[in-house]
Amino acid sequence: MRRHPRELALTVMLMAVLTVGGASAAASQVQPPDAGPAVTATLTVDGQPIEGVRISVRRDGKDVGEVRSDADGLVVIPVGEAGQVEVTLDVDTLPTGVTVAKDARTSLEPFVQETGRAPVVFRLVRGNEADVSPSTFTRLAGLTFSGLRFGLVIAVAAVGLSLLFGTTRLTNFAHGEMLTFGAIATWYLNDPGGIGLPLVLAAIVGVVVSGGFGAALELGCFRPLRRRGMGMMSIMVVSIGLGFVLRYTYNIVFGANPKQFAQYAAQAPTVSLGPVDLRPKDLIVIAVALVVLVAVGLFLQRSRLGTAIRAVSDNADLAASSGIDVQRVTLTVWILAGALAGLGGILLGATETVSWNMGQRALLVMFAAVVVGGLGTTFGAMVGGILVGLVSDLSTFWLDPDLKIVVALGSLIIVLMFRPQGIFGVRERTG
Repeated sequence: MRRHPRELALTVMLMAVLTVGGASAAASQVQPPDAGPAVTATLTVDGQPIEGVRISVRRDGKDVGEVRSDADGLVVIPVGEAGQVEVTLDVDTLPTGVTVAKDARTSLEPFVQETGRAPVVFRLVRGNEADVSPSTFTRLAGLTFSGLRFGLVIAVAAVGLSLLFGTTRLTNFAHGEMLTFGAIATWYLNDPGGIGLPLVLAAIVGVVVSGGFGAALELGCFRPLRRRGMGMMSIMVVSIGLGFVLRYTYNIVFGANPKQFAQYAAQAPTVSLGPVDLRPKDLIVIAVALVVLVAVGLFLQRSRLGTAIRAVSDNADLAASSGIDVQRVTLTVWILAGALAGLGGILLGATETVSWNMGQRALLVMFAAVVVGGLGTTFGAMVGGILVGLVSDLSTFWLDPDLKIVVALGSLIIVLMFRPQGIFGVRERTG
């Protein structure tokens, strides 16, 4: 019997909170010594990294640490324990011609979580740009493009999550780690110290490997559990545990420090669209995400296999009685979900950084996108991802960037209040 959409949505939200809340206890047991709480920053001006800039951290008036940015502009300062800290940029160490933007702060006070990194952003500009503040329209336009890019990336990854729920009724809490797998696999393929493939070729191979990873999870874990008659709630709990295992395995193997792909790590904005200056890689990410989403939509609507997937999603028993191989369709969905999640991780890593816990940070946003769009509806996940991305990024015009996730989940609650089944979900009769 299918569960009511509102009940499923509440289950997703509750389990998400429990997953994030339990991270602190698990981290103290499995984290390696270099994976503790830390402050991170990437210092750039016009897309170019700045080396040698000193950033210091204090807590309760006492020095915690001090680091200079490396050749990639990256700064990672371990802080020992979770809590509020004060992060200060030493303006005297900025290179000639670079200064802090007008009205921008040189001292920030982030709250560092026990299991993650606290990213801070210092707005740096060329000296002759310091007194020029962008207009409100320019800032909103820039945030709109940023939100569209982020929303499309989340939509790509969330489509796989929605497909899995539609065909198997599994809320997969390891989906974030599938996203991370694709990014990390591509980084190793692209790393000049390793295989050294060009980023485009490494990304293609990374997507294929991610699809294989999805198949391995289905054949090696979830299908055997279903054959043993395990209930869906128990399988969902297994996915939570699997997510923890994968996440901290990435931490041990990949390391705690975020990394960037070898190509296109830092680009100056060279493309102007009206008031917005964009980096070429931003346009590439948007274009790739759009093409992939359209291709997935056409595949589901026009191909025989896509029709079979929709049939299994609608009624697996009826599809089986019609001659559809449900096990084959389910395996195909896992491969497609793994490939899409991996691609989402690659696109996210190209615009930001690759890190061991990037999937954990994206997981709640993906859930919000899926529930807002409608549980089990592929097109709903696409639209939900774009809406959540736009709302969360535009909110930073008024709110602190650290509250983006709160805004994303707030939009989820508002949508469910007026339309419990989501935007594209179908209301089911109960009696």
